[in-house]
Amino acid sequence: MQFDTWVVRLRESIRLDRYLTGQLPHVSRNRIQRHIEHGDVLVDGRRVRPSHRLHGGETLRLPPVAARQLGTVAEAVEFRVVYEDTDLVVVDKPAGLVVHPVGAEARRTLLGGLHRRLEARDESAAELGIVHRLDRLTSGLVVVAKSLVARRRLARQVERRGLHRVYLGFVQGRPPAASGCIELFIRRDPRRPTRMQALGAEAAAAGNRISQPHVSASGYSNPRRDLRARPARTHYRILRRFAGATLLQLELDTGRTHQIRVHLQAIGTPLLGDPIYGPPETDRTRPALHAARLEFEHPTSGAALRFAAPMPADLHALARLLSQSTG
Repeated sequence: MQFDTWVVRLRESIRLDRYLTGQLPHVSRNRIQRHIEHGDVLVDGRRVRPSHRLHGGETLRLPPVAARQLGTVAEAVEFRVVYEDTDLVVVDKPAGLVVHPVGAEARRTLLGGLHRRLEARDESAAELGIVHRLDRLTSGLVVVAKSLVARRRLARQVERRGLHRVYLGFVQGRPPAASGCIELFIRRDPRRPTRMQALGAEAAAAGNRISQPHVSASGYSNPRRDLRARPARTHYRILRRFAGATLLQLELDTGRTHQIRVHLQAIGTPLLGDPIYGPPETDRTRPALHAARLEFEHPTSGAALRFAAPMPADLHALARLLSQSTG
């Protein structure tokens, strides 16, 4: 059997199974985990578990993993195509739609919908791949590569922060200034490992002195026990004021898990509707967050690309409701 060899390049550590899920978007995470458990995937020549933590620089050896046939299992889903060419497609994703197959969510995904779209036009979807993530409950712009070469080039832009995203978010209350920068470290909540929490520099440093990556001598790891805090920076600007709420423009210098949501909660202005970090007295349907602008270089021509997506109907309805309460 022939094997592929990859050198891992990362900005921050990640589980092996999650890393491979991102690199092989057509392959289910369960199937990737089975390959790892069977010893098909080697990290620096060693067998490891799916939870093994990658830190960058490792060499992976794995057999060619055939993509599952998304076109046969994917359901038709609704989304708006903002731009498309031979290398990529930019989509305005509705809230509630998962970007790529995860666990049981394999049928109703953005990736599956795009797969069906290409196959309906007799175009190859074999190398279709997600370039960056957007939470299921967040609406807005996502870029998807149509070839492996384009995906690798766009991924390098993400790594060096060349892919620029601007969000709109409705928050409870009002930030302390018309514009500013939130610089707080982010780590996994030790009491609720599915959530994240923000820390100041001193608390982060103190926690990091006693926190370890939890990689055992045999090479196994548990990311939910990795409590190391990592720096994160979010810029905000007030766009509109309401009674008891504010519309913000938000931009990221880093891309930590739940960064916008955690940072806004930490400064006392949580996103309206956020089921995890939002104010308890509001309808927690979904975070009032929308990826409104997207800028990057075309992976082939190098041309500057800029796209915008208007706020969806539910956020317009929220704005009208807040305006009425203001009046």
